[in-house]
Amino acid sequence: MLDCYFTRSIYKLILNQPLTYLDFEDYDPEYYKNLKWILETNISDMGDYLTFSYESDKFGVLEVKDLIENGRHISVTEQNKFEYVQKLCHAKLYDEIKPQMEAFLSGIYEVIPLKLISIFDFRELELMISGLPTIERK
Repeated sequence: MLDCYFTRSIYKLILNQPLTYLDFEDYDPEYYKNLKWILETNISDMGDYLTFSYESDKFGVLEVKDLIENGRHISVTEQNKFEYVQKLCHAKLYDEIKPQMEAFLSGIYEVIPLKLISIFDFRELELMISGLPTIERK
């Protein structure tokens, strides 16, 4: 066991499992609440407030990144909001750290091939790598 704890999204990436907005809950709880609100609320009246783009902060420099081609000019609607949330989650939880994640995964798979750990889900992998975070004494 290692004395380290990763977010749910890291375990899912190790297992090559798809990311969802639920993975933001332990990464950024406020952002998770916002994504959940978008999915649970009728956003028809928002107009062009949301587009298929997001702002990325690289060492204090804000950059607008498109989630799809020409995304900053495509509005998020009630019909496409699920696709927007999925693409945003993937961009923020993987694309933003892609070079580092690929290097990390390459090292992990050198030690433990993906085919050997793919039988587990992310919770089981977390338990195997990190164990239980606290021990209850009775």
